[in-house]
Amino acid sequence: MIRAITLGVPAHMVDTGSAEPQLQRFRALAERQLAARNWPLRTLRLTLPPLREEHEEEMFALPARLASFSEMAQRLGSRWFCLPVDLTQGENYQRRLDAAFATLFKQPRMFLNLMVADAQGINIRASHDVARFMLNVAQRSNNGFDNFRVGASLCCPANAPFFPFSRHEGDTLKFSFALETTDIALELSELVRQKKRSLGEFSDEFIARLITRLGEINAFGLELQAATGIDYAGLDASLAPFPDGNISVGRLLENLGARPCGSQGSLFITSILTNAIKTAVARSGALAVGFNGVMFSVLEDDVLASANNRRALSVDTLNAWSTVCGCGLDMLPVPGSTLSEDIAAIILDTAALAVRLTKPLGVRLLPIPGKEVNELTQFNFDFLCNSRVMQIDKSDVSFPTENGRWNYRY
Repeated sequence: MIRAITLGVPAHMVDTGSAEPQLQRFRALAERQLAARNWPLRTLRLTLPPLREEHEEEMFALPARLASFSEMAQRLGSRWFCLPVDLTQGENYQRRLDAAFATLFKQPRMFLNLMVADAQGINIRASHDVARFMLNVAQRSNNGFDNFRVGASLCCPANAPFFPFSRHEGDTLKFSFALETTDIALELSELVRQKKRSLGEFSDEFIARLITRLGEINAFGLELQAATGIDYAGLDASLAPFPDGNISVGRLLENLGARPCGSQGSLFITSILTNAIKTAVARSGALAVGFNGVMFSVLEDDVLASANNRRALSVDTLNAWSTVCGCGLDMLPVPGSTLSEDIAAIILDTAALAVRLTKPLGVRLLPIPGKEVNELTQFNFDFLCNSRVMQIDKSDVSFPTENGRWNYRY
């Protein structure tokens, strides 16, 4: 029912280590309350405030700070933590990027949220630097796995629970919920596949059941806030896959009529699902944060991976779907020989959608060293399934600007 509880820790509590007693009490109470409700929880996660330009001269201290934070995360039973780096403004960020790169390989628990776009515009130079960053990360392993922990976030809000697009803002501890709602939709979609329900009936029943679940979990969040003094930031009810053969967003699309997944009509079904989630969130009165849409994470979904094997998915297809869902380009295997200019252009295309449509999106690409189009990835990890390397069209893009940032005119 709850995929993750994400706890945000403010900077002053990171530096002093004063957060741990309160976080330990929160964890103990949350575990007791979840057990009493018989609600499963996959992971507890921590997220940090962004490294901004004012921190550029302090990067010498970052390894020690993160080592201490990682030890605390381990004591808390937190599998992962996220370090955001704000690249949305200016060009003075190379020390932060270099420190983040070095630390990524010293801290296997750490995800990186590289912030490229905000509500006003896009840092074009940062898109190129993030592209080179991803390619350099890919070269540190034989299978390209480490970019699983790296994402470019585009207009993503503070305290969103899904990694790697999470960051903390504010002077107090906060928590949010990443939910698992795909099970409800899959159960109801089977009735559509069996021709026992129409799409309209599916949508109405899904909304009704989701309202109930959101109300229960939102009330639980408010109870935890009252009992622990840690601020409740909200929930993300996104439809997210899990590569266990059961929880598949791709199968959901097929059950609802877009067969096979990736065929014409997939965008239409995606819009119905997103509309149902947004409607349920609004009617439930739940405090929402994050994407609250449909997540097409190719390497985390067996059916999406199979669709990609049939070459039914592409960057352009998934970006088109992003206009009516909440995710972006997530977990796409691309050739290890992909040019940084082409990855930067992909980030810019997705960023344009995020800014102009006022919606959070992300880009998480996995360049696979030594692999070219149609060759299979070779992962052995509980959150990933294998698929063929996707085609990336080579180009000669160049976007000169005065200061490396594009601000849209309003």
